[in-house]
Amino acid sequence: MNSTSGDSGLLRAGDVRVAGTRRFTGTRRQPWIELVALALAGAVLGYLVKIPCRFGGGWLSAGRQHEYGCYSDIFPLYFRDGLDTGVLPYLERPVEYPVLIGGLMHVIARAVAWLPDEQTRASGYFDLTALVLGACLVVVAVNTGLLAGHGGISAEGRPFDRKAALLAGGFTAVAPAAFLTAYINWDLLAAALLAGGLLCLARGRQWAGGAFIGLATAAKFYPFLVFGPLLVLAIRECLRKEGGFTAGDFLRPLGGAAIAWTAVNLPVYLAAPEGWATFFRFSRERVVDWGSAYYVLGSFGLFDAGNRDLVNLTGMVALAVACAGIAVLGVAARRPPRPEQLVFLVVAAFVVTNKVWSPQFVLWLIPLAALAWPRTVPFWGTAVAFGLWQLAEIGYFFGIWQHLLYITLQAEGVSGGLGPGGYAAVALGRPATVLGVCVLTVADCLRNADSGG
Repeated sequence: MNSTSGDSGLLRAGDVRVAGTRRFTGTRRQPWIELVALALAGAVLGYLVKIPCRFGGGWLSAGRQHEYGCYSDIFPLYFRDGLDTGVLPYLERPVEYPVLIGGLMHVIARAVAWLPDEQTRASGYFDLTALVLGACLVVVAVNTGLLAGHGGISAEGRPFDRKAALLAGGFTAVAPAAFLTAYINWDLLAAALLAGGLLCLARGRQWAGGAFIGLATAAKFYPFLVFGPLLVLAIRECLRKEGGFTAGDFLRPLGGAAIAWTAVNLPVYLAAPEGWATFFRFSRERVVDWGSAYYVLGSFGLFDAGNRDLVNLTGMVALAVACAGIAVLGVAARRPPRPEQLVFLVVAAFVVTNKVWSPQFVLWLIPLAALAWPRTVPFWGTAVAFGLWQLAEIGYFFGIWQHLLYITLQAEGVSGGLGPGGYAAVALGRPATVLGVCVLTVADCLRNADSGG
């Protein structure tokens, strides 16, 4: 996310004009303290959202946790996955998550095992998990801010832009959609590792950057999508010889990711191959779920959402078509798009075409969108697009819980909550507004290329 200024603005000492953009960069100090403070504020706000469940007993009643909008996977999975009894993930019970999340779940459960009773341990488990995820939010916001301040992954030698850093980091930390979903699941762990990996790449530490991305992939799959844009830019350099990303700039991070991912996955695979494979099997066999366009269309009889093979095929084809278009953009544009813009577009395509779109998936997109903020589109236009997207995410966050409340009350013969029509509206608002941000990002890639910036 970058600050903008009119062309007639006065330059302060130490500021320079960046060719092809309307932003100024300067040599001011990096805003570590401000970014950490903003992230801590977001972490606290995220915890406050859960107070009705954490202290009001909402997690003990499906109706209440949906009514208050304070649902979290963390609390019920403490019991479902046997963490309350010391069960070892993968070895003694299958876990639907990749190994880093499964390991984190177990370590935190062991850390609170000394507490006196089951309910206190479960609450302590959520509290400690929230503390760890809050620290992850700090890492995401600070790294995103620093990366934006330096101009992105490939912006070597640019003076640091303090305002851009604060805007990107602040948006990542305190956007309502971010703190509302921060503690639903463990997604912030992957987001923090990915943010660290991208910052390492920007500083030329390609093996380390790849290692962080590999670890992020060992927590959630989506960080691996980063290598698609890096490959596209390497192919572009091979074809055009522009002095951009080389094959080595792709292969070194990929090698680092492979080593790190293997290092944490191989021991679990050797010890419990069936348990280790649960995540992959679950992802393949999972039926359509809340939030996806397939689910909404299926609920109105417009798509056979119950046909798992059809859903998987449709999702793969749609994603492949979107990625092919992004690859053409990356190779054919007159000048190379920024890597973070292509990464945002690929992850957005993955989310929109996926058969599952949980509320917390917005945590994947927010830091990437902040980094991909268009520089040639008028600030107000981009701000409106981002604002509509965030409103849609907030609407869905509350809409999904109200719809689940509607289903719960219907089973009891009571009216209330959000019916199918209202749920369809809030669910379809997300892909519509995400695609709006994607359109502006593509336009910026083309305009930036045509302007020579």
